Amino acid sequence: MVSPQGNHWFALIIGNSRQHWALFTGEHLSRTWHLPLEELASNPAQAYPNLPCWGASVGSVPLHQVYPSAIALTLEDIPIPRMYPTLGIDRALALWGALQVYGAPVCVVDGGTALTLTLANERGEFAGGVIFPGVGLMARALADYTAALPWVAIPTEPPPRWGTTTTTAIESGLYYGTAAVLHSYLGAFFQEFPQGKAIVTGGDRPFLSGLLRTFLDPDRWCEDDHLAFWGIRALRNPTAKIEVNSVHLD
Repeated sequence: MVSPQGNHWFALIIGNSRQHWALFTGEHLSRTWHLPLEELASNPAQAYPNLPCWGASVGSVPLHQVYPSAIALTLEDIPIPRMYPTLGIDRALALWGALQVYGAPVCVVDGGTALTLTLANERGEFAGGVIFPGVGLMARALADYTAALPWVAIPTEPPPRWGTTTTTAIESGLYYGTAAVLHSYLGAFFQEFPQGKAIVTGGDRPFLSGLLRTFLDPDRWCEDDHLAFWGIRALRNPTAKIEVNSVHLD
């Protein structure tokens, strides 16, 4: 297991479309950045050189291409029982972070390029999950793989359920289709784990949270954009007291 080195350090997750950085001062999360993958030559390491870094990559860009001296975390570093060998390291880190901060049972709802739900049971064991196309990916697929359908932005307000134009029909599918997926899967989660909690994270967090507010009691879920960072923090220093400091979600 990795051990603490110094007072300032980076956590870094390289995803499919963005690189996610966190600057920690000891156990305190001081600042975060969410950058496009193409900004490899300009990143926080330029302003804070030579800091230790712990991280992982799940996208096409290797971790060490972005931060050559980074300590690469693997599934073997994460002490969650029953994980399968090809589980994404980003999902595992987020689940480990959720377990440290919110306890078990828990369901991590991560809205990124893919929409994933990842579960831990009351014993803190991996209990399965689901991978679904992300909302933005669904919108892009309709535009890219059909001859006539346009790209439509994720709706910020509930659209008409029955669209009367091509645009509103696609908006309805994105909005109510995603809501139906969440309603179905989270309903099954709470049926199996009545004391569980859902934690929403990822780039599409504002959209997903807006959907959850329409059907889920507020005491059953919360938002936290930093789950994977909490997971890295716990791996870096397993004996540290878990205390989530206030960092703006956006």
